[in-house]
Amino acid sequence: MDLPCRENGGAKGATLAIAALILWVLTASAGVSLLSSGRAARGAAAGPARPADAAGGPDQPAGAAGGPAQTPGAAGGPAPSAGAPARFAAIPLTEDGRPPPVPHAKVAAPPGEHPLLQFSHPALALIGFGFWLAFVLVHYRPLAWISFGILVVTLSAGLSWLGGNALAARRRQGAARGFPPRLIVLHGLAAAATLALTVLTALSAGHG
Repeated sequence: MDLPCRENGGAKGATLAIAALILWVLTASAGVSLLSSGRAARGAAAGPARPADAAGGPDQPAGAAGGPAQTPGAAGGPAPSAGAPARFAAIPLTEDGRPPPVPHAKVAAPPGEHPLLQFSHPALALIGFGFWLAFVLVHYRPLAWISFGILVVTLSAGLSWLGGNALAARRRQGAARGFPPRLIVLHGLAAAATLALTVLTALSAGHG
């Protein structure tokens, strides 16, 4: 009596694991579509601003507006002495003969852009999918719980990314939304279903 029950439990757990794997793939597909749509929307919003910058007039060749070209050294300055080495296209030195300090450019992400979350959310999803695929193949229970933990962290990163994007859209009144709401709902529902099915599968594997 005990052996058929275990076989039925193992078959049920395998079915749930495969169903969760399929849901994971569908969730990832919805996430890729969401990311592509968001990039296309931001690109379309930033596109009309570029021609406005070029409306100042036709491009002119360098030096055409400043009059006739002058030869080097003809600007009235003193000619370099014969003993000093010639420095062509060199950085001007300071008074004590040292090169000037190099300016440090500060790179700032645009409003609504979160590079760390944009990288960690899909990267964690791929790692969790790899652990779940390993669980489907070998049915080792700790792999299921590791995958569940990674999935929770992935969902937290995705919600933080969504909240930051919504906050940036509120601050920029009249700006277009970065992500389509319909795809957001679809991706969120698929992720919630994947999380629930992952828990059920891990619990059934423990009782099997």
